[in-house]
Amino acid sequence: MGIESKPILGLIIRAEPYRQRSARAQLDVALVAAAMDCPLQLYFVGSAVLQLLLDRDAKVARLPSAYRGWASLPEMTEVSSYAEPRWIDWLKARSACTALDIQALSPARMRREWRSCSRVLVL
Repeated sequence: MGIESKPILGLIIRAEPYRQRSARAQLDVALVAAAMDCPLQLYFVGSAVLQLLLDRDAKVARLPSAYRGWASLPEMTEVSSYAEPRWIDWLKARSACTALDIQALSPARMRREWRSCSRVLVL
């Protein structure tokens, strides 16, 4: 019997940072999946990619100051992160540092890619 690949969980992240009741709801879902060794594909739609900025104050999200959040995911599981090209350009223009390496994908390409995931959650 061959080794089957692990099911990939796609997370479509649409909320801007600190715009919801829980400032870290999307991160918590990703961390739970990573703790179960589930490979992740993260799709940051629009300004949701700003959640990855490293210069955010963790205290606002009620996280300990040493909490690494998004940056800890690659140590836990396989992670691929995507954002729209215009937002990647926006980050580059500001020399912004992000917690994850992110690749540019057009919205149409994102839709095609997330269809290849075993399960998809919209956050």
